Amino acid sequence: MRRNRRGHSSGSEFGESGADSFVAVVVTKLTGALLFILLLTMVIMALLPKVVDLPSSPGSAEADKTSLSITTPEDLPEGIAGRSYRLAFAADGGRGHLRWSLVGILPEGLSFSTETGLILGTPVKGTPDPIALAVTVSDGSSRATRAAKLVIYQPNTPLSTPSKWKPSLPPIPWREWLNQGVGFLILWLVHLLGVNTLNSLRYRALDEAVDGDEARTVGRRFLIYKVVLSGLSLAATATLAVWLWWPRGGSMLS
Repeated sequence: MRRNRRGHSSGSEFGESGADSFVAVVVTKLTGALLFILLLTMVIMALLPKVVDLPSSPGSAEADKTSLSITTPEDLPEGIAGRSYRLAFAADGGRGHLRWSLVGILPEGLSFSTETGLILGTPVKGTPDPIALAVTVSDGSSRATRAAKLVIYQPNTPLSTPSKWKPSLPPIPWREWLNQGVGFLILWLVHLLGVNTLNSLRYRALDEAVDGDEARTVGRRFLIYKVVLSGLSLAATATLAVWLWWPRGGSMLS
């Protein structure tokens, strides 16, 4: 009875030891597999950017390099009449020597070179509207074309000061001022100033008069002066009114 118990107990001990060994082996293999997968993933991730960054095939790179295009923008730099103008068209790509052509009429004074693609010269006058052009470049095997617009401005004043320049007052809008009554006001202010001056001279002459006859003579003389001054003021007022009423009179003072 004791042996059976011992055998049974020892058998159970051996059974438990075998199960533990099996679990340990499985865990070890799974851990190794996971480590291998992790290592493989790291290697793939490290090599993936290099694969992406690899250059394209030589044929495609050569095709991109030789693709011909015009890089000059459509709106060309503006020019000013009377000043020198210089513009060189630019192209990207192509093989060998490039030749240029231009379709359109350039402003007077400008010329175009088919060898260098250069617009050069001094425009004589401005352009009221933008000039439409078409520029083409060719390397013998391929060509590129682009539309272009050129504007030449016409300055309203000379670009340089004349050698015999003399300062002068700005033009005065005589007619506009006179239409507002300024002319009549000036005339009658002059009339009042003349009357006051005559009165002052008359009083001084009367004070210096010796007798009554000389005083009367002085009074008549200054009365004539006042009549003449009033007549001149009325005539000037009438002339100004006629000039303002007559449309062609503006060309006399404006």
